[in-house]
Amino acid sequence: MPVYQRMWAFMTTTKTEVDTNDEGIERVRDSKYAFLCESTTNEYYNQQRPCDTMKVGGNLDSKGYGVATPHGSDLRSVNTSAEPL
Repeated sequence: MPVYQRMWAFMTTTKTEVDTNDEGIERVRDSKYAFLCESTTNEYYNQQRPCDTMKVGGNLDSKGYGVATPHGSDLRSVNTSAEPL
């Protein structure tokens, strides 16, 4: 796909990595930079002042989460009976 080839060519010739989410968001705000991050993190930063970032496109993938409880915990019946989203 041409767009991914162009992205890869750019990424291999330019420093594109950041060490933290905060650094990535600052680069977005200060320059022409696209920052890929986890969707919940993205939603959080998009709502933080100065509210000058936005999500472009859909999520790249989806994740499921599990909840661990001690054996015999009262929370087990609550969690197992919950309907999946």
